[in-house]
Amino acid sequence: MGIRSVKSAAVVLGAVFAAILMVVPPAFADAAPVATPAAPLVDHHMHIFSPESARVLKISCARLGPVRCPPEISTSSSTGQEAVEALDAAGIKQGVLLSTGYFFGSPEVADLGLDIPAETRAENTFVVSEAKAQCGRLVAFISVDPLRPNALDEINYWGRRGGAAGLKLHLGNSAFDFRSPDQVKKLAAVFRAAARWRFPIVVHLQTRTKDFGAKDVAIFLKDVAPYARGAPIQIAHAAAGGGIGPDTLSALGAFADAINHDPAATKNLFFDLAMVPDEMSNTQKLAATPANIAALKVLIYRIGLKRFVLGSDWTYPLGLVRYYADEREALKLPDADWAILASNVAPYIAARQAAPSCSTHTASIGK
Repeated sequence: MGIRSVKSAAVVLGAVFAAILMVVPPAFADAAPVATPAAPLVDHHMHIFSPESARVLKISCARLGPVRCPPEISTSSSTGQEAVEALDAAGIKQGVLLSTGYFFGSPEVADLGLDIPAETRAENTFVVSEAKAQCGRLVAFISVDPLRPNALDEINYWGRRGGAAGLKLHLGNSAFDFRSPDQVKKLAAVFRAAARWRFPIVVHLQTRTKDFGAKDVAIFLKDVAPYARGAPIQIAHAAAGGGIGPDTLSALGAFADAINHDPAATKNLFFDLAMVPDEMSNTQKLAATPANIAALKVLIYRIGLKRFVLGSDWTYPLGLVRYYADEREALKLPDADWAILASNVAPYIAARQAAPSCSTHTASIGK
C-alpha cells in the first residue's frame, strides 16, 4: 500500500463555507502528534525488547533468514517510553506490551547455552517494569515457552508477585506441534496455570506445521482452550502469523464454524488483527491478494466485528499513523464498521485506569 496523497479543498461562496477532504498523514516516523481518523482506542499487540532480548533476536533472525524474519522487523532494544510516544503520535490511549521472553527457548538459539529460566524472568521483569513506569498507558503481559520446564514456575511467580496483566504465548517460536499429544498436554497445563491466576492469554496460534489450519484449531478448541476456564483468549494475527493466506483462512474459518455452532462455549474468544491483512503493511513485502482480503472480510462478519480488536505488532520505530491508515485502506470496511473495530477494547483492559500516583504524567493520552 502506498501513501495516499494529501488532499485539501476549500470553497468560499459569500460567507465562508469550508469543506475539508480527509487528510492522510504521509510520514513513516510519525515525528509529530497527528490524529489518525478513527484511531483505535487501544493497540492490543505491541513489543519492546531489552538489550539482551534484542541481541538474541538478531542472532535468531540471521539464522531464520529474510523470509521468516523480514529485515523490516526491528532488532533494536526499545522502551516503554518509546511505545507511548508511538501511541501519542497516533492518538491512541493505551497499548498492550507483550513480552518476548519466549525468544530464549527458540530452537534457533538452542546452541547459545542460554539460561532459559533466568533470561525469561529478566525479560518479563523488564517489560512489566517498563509498563509500570508509563502510568497506566501500557498493560504488560509476561511470556513463557510452554514446552520448557520453567513455564509453570514462571506463571506462578508472576501470579503471586503481581504486576502482570496476562500471559503471551508464541507457538511458532516454540516449535510447538498440535499433532503431538504430549505437547498438547503441556500447553493445556500452561492454560490451567494461567487460569489459576485469572490471566487472560494472548496466543500466536500458528505453528511451523506446513498444513497448519482447521485441524489444529479443532485440537486447540477441544483439548486446550477449555483449561482457560472462561478467561479471555486473544487469538493473535487473526489465527495465523500475519498476512492472509490459506493458513489464516483455514484456521479462522474453523473458529467461525465453532463460534456459530456454540457461541456460549466460545464467548471468551476474540481475535486481534495485528499485521493483518498485510504482514509488512508499510512495505508491501507480503501484500495480501484482493481475493484473500475479501475472504477475510466474510469471516470477520461471520464471527462478528465485536470479537475483533486492532493491534500493530509494534516494534520501534514503526509509525502507527501510517500503519492504521494502511490497514484501514486495505480492509476497505465501511466507515461505521471500522469505527466499531477502532472502539473495541479487550475485556482485560476495559476496567483498567491510570494509576493515581501518575497524575502528573505529561503524555497526551490519546488527545
